[in-house]
Amino acid sequence: MAFVRGFLSPLPLVALITADLLVTAGAVGGVWAWPTALVFVGVYGGFSMTASGLLAMLRPASFAVRQLKWVARKRAGQPLIDALGLGLYMAFFLGWFAFIPVDVFRLRLLPTPSAAVEGLGLALLIAGMAIVYAAIAQNRFAAPTIHDQSAEGQQVIETGLYGLVRHPFYAGMLLVYVGTALWLGSFAAAIGVAGFLAMTLARIVIEERWLRAHLPAYEAYARRVRGRLIPVLL
Repeated sequence: MAFVRGFLSPLPLVALITADLLVTAGAVGGVWAWPTALVFVGVYGGFSMTASGLLAMLRPASFAVRQLKWVARKRAGQPLIDALGLGLYMAFFLGWFAFIPVDVFRLRLLPTPSAAVEGLGLALLIAGMAIVYAAIAQNRFAAPTIHDQSAEGQQVIETGLYGLVRHPFYAGMLLVYVGTALWLGSFAAAIGVAGFLAMTLARIVIEERWLRAHLPAYEAYARRVRGRLIPVLL
């Protein structure tokens, strides 16, 4: 039962992304059954639903924390800027996915990626998703919002992927975006991932300020693990 509950949990987001891609592709290009996008939906949806099912079954605490709403309970002390930032991120997210078919079928701002580059994109997508779900499995405090989790015994996670970079979840998501853009055939959308990067770096600043204030061990962890998204470099 836990697996089924987890398996179904990503379905609304998968459906939203599917509609965003296919409806836009149909509207601007007359391609309502875009083969490349259908493969993307199969890979992204299949991976996320299966991984969520396994999380719910094997790492129930990690699964549960990801089901929290994007606006935390008032008493949890979520910074207002975090709630506003998540809203901006979601708007950019939906706009970016809608832009891809517009670029592929109408704008064609840059040359179409070769088959090899598209294949690389698919590999990056899968690798990114593997990193995302591994990061969630290894950190039962990886909530979608910045808020007080002291009642749950929040502590600094320093092992696994968190021993390499401080924010492996975000790093994995950026790989997912780059891979998605390349697989779907839009170099312009791949460049647009810079928008996700900028918002991610801004959120890391807000998040780490909060963590340093509420988790005394975080300062030493940040000195020991220098990379936020890429070991040593970034």
